[in-house]
Amino acid sequence: MRTICWIFVCLLMAAIPSWAGEWKDTTIRLLPDESFAVVETDAHGNKIRHCPYRDANGRIDEEQLIRALGRLDAETWLRPSHATKARRVLERHYQRCHARIMKSNLPLVVDLNDASLQQLVRLPGIGPVLAVRIVDYRDHRASFTTPEDIMKVEGISRNTFLAIRHYIRTD
Repeated sequence: MRTICWIFVCLLMAAIPSWAGEWKDTTIRLLPDESFAVVETDAHGNKIRHCPYRDANGRIDEEQLIRALGRLDAETWLRPSHATKARRVLERHYQRCHARIMKSNLPLVVDLNDASLQQLVRLPGIGPVLAVRIVDYRDHRASFTTPEDIMKVEGISRNTFLAIRHYIRTD
């Protein structure tokens, strides 16, 4: 009985999104097809599910929606038309999500080293792609020691930095 309980706890923990916000592979595998922007079927009948953005209960996870939209161009598609369809689905939901985020009580000034994707897309000129790049940079390369370090992220120009410099900090 103890073994069964332990297995159940392990499966449950694997199914819960991680605290960092990135969904675990196990979580994604357990999701229904409706949680994805597009589901393709290859020549052998295998499903290829792209861009998860809804949780197991069908609710939109805003962080995951931003992540899916930010990484859309990295997806490999069987049919290019499906990429366009996925973009339309995600962008439609993102527009509503972004409007809610802009009206929310999230802090106006964010710490680059722990800002969520939702906080980052509130910054002027920062959309899902740049927000994901910022998070990937800090998670896989280095923490930001000064606000100017954000210019090390691909796609963040001096002009973008000047637009957001009063809204970012590094603690």
